[in-house]
Amino acid sequence: MRLRLLCALPLLLAAPLAHASSPDAWEEFRADVEKSCLASLPEALGTPNVFVEPTGTQSFGLAAIEGLSPESKSQITYLCVYDKQKKTVEVSPPIAAEFLHVVRESEREAAAAERAKTGDNKTVDEAGQE
Repeated sequence: MRLRLLCALPLLLAAPLAHASSPDAWEEFRADVEKSCLASLPEALGTPNVFVEPTGTQSFGLAAIEGLSPESKSQITYLCVYDKQKKTVEVSPPIAAEFLHVVRESEREAAAAERAKTGDNKTVDEAGQE
């Protein structure tokens, strides 16, 4: 009996992790992360682009908000961490574009198409670093 209980225990503990949310619930989660992160920025960015990681981690939602800073007149990015339990956010200080580049889906698709065309599966940045 004890052996069966010990064998079943990992399955019982893992059951909540296996429960998947519906697509509508994930969409609502992403919208909440985006709205909360934008509301917490210390400045209003000109035409901000918000990139929400689709599911986040077990405890946190993650987003990058990129846009033009009206103060510095330059492209900046904020990183935002959304606490799923408390529904609160923390936002990083602004990060200048030369230190962080958010890869857009169109850039990712273009790079994948180029790799498929050339057969080169390496990922090398503009500086020649992998």
